[in-house]
Amino acid sequence: MRGRLLLGLGLLCGLASPAWALEQRYPEKNDTRELSVTTPAGQALGKGMLTQWTEGERLHVLLTYDYNDGRRIEELAIFTQKPELAQERWRWRELKGGTATRQFDIDFGSGRATGTLVKDGKTRRYNEKLKVEPGRTFAGVGFVLAAKNLMPRLRQGEDVKLQALATTPKPRKVTVTLSREGTRNLTIAGRTLDAEHVIIHPEIGLASLVVKAPNTDLYFTGSEPPVMVGGEGTLLEPGDPVVRTGILPRQSPAAARRPAPRGR
Repeated sequence: MRGRLLLGLGLLCGLASPAWALEQRYPEKNDTRELSVTTPAGQALGKGMLTQWTEGERLHVLLTYDYNDGRRIEELAIFTQKPELAQERWRWRELKGGTATRQFDIDFGSGRATGTLVKDGKTRRYNEKLKVEPGRTFAGVGFVLAAKNLMPRLRQGEDVKLQALATTPKPRKVTVTLSREGTRNLTIAGRTLDAEHVIIHPEIGLASLVVKAPNTDLYFTGSEPPVMVGGEGTLLEPGDPVVRTGILPRQSPAAARRPAPRGR
């Protein structure tokens, strides 16, 4: 009887748990890469840097962008990689002249999402409590890691639904569907390559009558592991312009050692 009771409790716990967690197939390592930022047509908008490092079981990813118009954008995300991939933190801010004009911070553990928006001399502040499903809810660069680790399933034609924490500008949770749309001939930073195309499609229901949320496109090359080479989507909010981010190839050791030419 005791054995049957334990078995029954085990089944109930299994039914109450999420159907699956996002397996970390490709653990991330310390890395630094240069980024390009352009319009979809290729007009240069600025440059950026990606830096990621591990501290214990946590992965930190920092993205910084310096735009030609003087703006600076910073994005920081923190993840656990064991036993599954899960996002713990996301912070994004836009600065003009050293002053933050937009800033958002999400603590995935508590579900607390705060934000500040300065526009036309007025400041709006947000403080929302959102329901977060650990391992199935992501924001910002978190979707790059999610898509990368879901690629084997996407290649089999499966569409995968996740939760996104987005700003419209009010922080909100929306369902998104990730799908693979074949390959695309892509030119990034002067390179032309065949890349696997992953689409992130927001499903915002009745909110679509008010908020027009476009898709986000991610591009990967390679097989095991997939390597992201670029992405295209709005800067942050649905009404922002669409930008294309490219990951620049690493310099060869010889090129890195070559001294810069001196002026005459």
